[in-house]
Formats: sequence, structure tokens, C-alpha cells
Amino acid sequence: MSTIFFLKLGMLVFWGAWYVTAFATNFCDMLQALRILPNTWRFASGNLHSVIKTTAIYSTPRRLPHLLFFGVLCWQFLVWLSFGWAIISSLAAGAINVDAMNMAFFLGLGLWAAFMLADEIFKQYDTEHAHALFFIAQLTTFIALHLLPS
Repeated sequence: MSTIFFLKLGMLVFWGAWYVTAFATNFCDMLQALRILPNTWRFASGNLHSVIKTTAIYSTPRRLPHLLFFGVLCWQFLVWLSFGWAIISSLAAGAINVDAMNMAFFLGLGLWAAFMLADEIFKQYDTEHAHALFFIAQLTTFIALHLLPS
């Protein structure tokens, strides 16, 4: 296995680790909202509160922010699984599984695009900047993975 393979695999591992961390902190946030974890639990994102505050500008139904947050959790979990599959299948084959990698990045980039649209709808321009940077970083990684030799 070449150095390029390990470089590419490292990029997949980075994004997989990022998504599992984001999912875990959001999951803990949800567990706090359900009162399974105490409010003093530090490993929680606080993103649910942000979604509740953000959606309040349109007087949305009380359950909508929770449903949106649950949808994000499910999407993050799917992205995490996709990166995990791309990593495991690439290791097993000794070469990057391009189809699995493409699916993981497609799902991840789709999540950032959805965040950016939601930011526009709910006028969250400061948050949109961060989401755009993550989108660009992930897209740049994706392009690099395709441009680097096999």
C-alpha cells in the first residue's frame, strides 16, 4: 500500500472522526433535552437550543425545532456510517473504495448545503459563514481525493 493510499485514507478518517464527534455532541444534547443526561453534562453541543431560538423568528410550532434537530442527527449518523464504510471497505481492498467515498462525501456535502439553505431561510448569516467554510473544506478534500493519483 502506497503513501498516497494512507494519505487518502487519513482524509477519510479525519472526516469520519469529525462526523462521529459532531453526532456524539448533538446526541448528548438530545439526551439532555430528554432529561436522560443532566444539564451540567459538558459534552453536549448546545445546538438544539440554537435551533429552537433560530426557528422562533417565524413562530414555528413547538415541535418543529425538535424534529429538525432529530433529522440532522439522523443525517449525521448516516454520514458517519458512510465514512466508516468507506474506510473499512478501502482497508479491506487495499485501495480507496471510490463509490463508498463518493457516497460519504455526497451525504456530507448535502448536509452542509441543507444547513446553508436553512441559514438563509432563518436569517442566520453568522452561522452560515461557518457552514460555508465546512462545505468548502469538505469539497476541497473531496476534489483532492479525486485528483491525487491512485
